[in-house]
Amino acid sequence: MTPGTLVLLGAPLPGELADELRTQGLHVVVPQPTEDPMSGARYVAGSALAIAAAAPEAPLVLVGHGPAGPLLPSLGGAQKAAKRLVGGYVFLDADLPAHGGDWPDAPCAFLATSEGDARLSAARARAWETAHTTPENLCESLRKIIAEL
Repeated sequence: MTPGTLVLLGAPLPGELADELRTQGLHVVVPQPTEDPMSGARYVAGSALAIAAAAPEAPLVLVGHGPAGPLLPSLGGAQKAAKRLVGGYVFLDADLPAHGGDWPDAPCAFLATSEGDARLSAARARAWETAHTTPENLCESLRKIIAEL
């Protein structure tokens, strides 16, 4: 898929990922909510407001890093309520949402920077696209896995 906007969530994001993606011509939004991802709904609300303020182009691809991963389905729901199409979700070294309840309703992928990441197996069991990369190749690997969504 070709995203209109990549939304990068979670902190700290690896290296200069957002800047590198922008230099490759992608529209990237990096919400900076005042809440920590562990705050759940407050983090989702703050992120949704930041995304709206950025006037994103559809379709959105939501990329969650670390503890922001389980919040991607809720944030996707907020975007859909705002009439913004979510085309996919990428879990980047991220915790996965629990089965049931809020669940991604667009194609999903898991990208790991550690070969032994046990979450890769869980993502494969869910029939998601999966890949392993090195930090040096993160930008290219992210673009590739998004293209496969």
